[in-house]
Amino acid sequence: MLHVVVGYYERESLTAFRPPQPAANRSGRQGLNATRNGTIGGVRMKRFISCAVALSMFAVASSTASAGSLVELAKWTFETSVPTTAGPHSAEGGLNAGAGSPATGFHTVGAAVYSNPVGNGSFESFSSNNWSEGDYYMFRTSTLGYEGITIQWEQTRSSTGPSEFDLEWSTDGTNFTALVVDYVINQVTWSSGAYTAGSLFGPHTGPSNLDNQAAVYFRMVSKQTTASAGTNRIDDVTISGTLIPEPGTLGLLALGALLGLRRRR
Repeated sequence: MLHVVVGYYERESLTAFRPPQPAANRSGRQGLNATRNGTIGGVRMKRFISCAVALSMFAVASSTASAGSLVELAKWTFETSVPTTAGPHSAEGGLNAGAGSPATGFHTVGAAVYSNPVGNGSFESFSSNNWSEGDYYMFRTSTLGYEGITIQWEQTRSSTGPSEFDLEWSTDGTNFTALVVDYVINQVTWSSGAYTAGSLFGPHTGPSNLDNQAAVYFRMVSKQTTASAGTNRIDDVTISGTLIPEPGTLGLLALGALLGLRRRR
């Protein structure tokens, strides 16, 4: 941008100090000079518009790239909450970390025990026994200002724990819809000192209904009733989204496209 402006003033300086033309030639070339000046002015204006469009598009591109980046809205590692009850347990990470993003468990059997064995490469996870069909782990957070909501997590079980679950979503915490049906959990041994592959699920992208909501819910629902001692545990649950572009950004994109088309014509 600075080079364009400097060039502009250099040209003006050269024109201002051009040697005077003879009178005979001056009158005959007035029209030609006027035409040239008009053409030069038009070229300068086009160059100015081109620079303005380029700068605008650069700013929009930067903003769009930022808007398109995935942002962690809430992440439950259980390293701080150390869950030994049904909850609520606050998310430790993400934009909405804290009490506004709780994790809870539900069991129909009152004797269910919640515990915090090692996670997958970490010291803590969220675990429970006495699983019946319909029991679940549930996670809630806000997606205000974000779209393209995704969720991923780590999950394993004991040899007698439930192995088949559904992933469901909701915006009111009451009415749920299946997002992933009958996903299967393998028995993978976790340790605090190293990550073990084979127990990562997702990322799964939810429907647009989850975009820009004050509260969204995900829950992992057991499809089986198992032995009372059978356990299932979960770790590193992460809900993410991308920033919704500002209306002004979309307007600049449209303006840049329009000016680009007119310039080609």
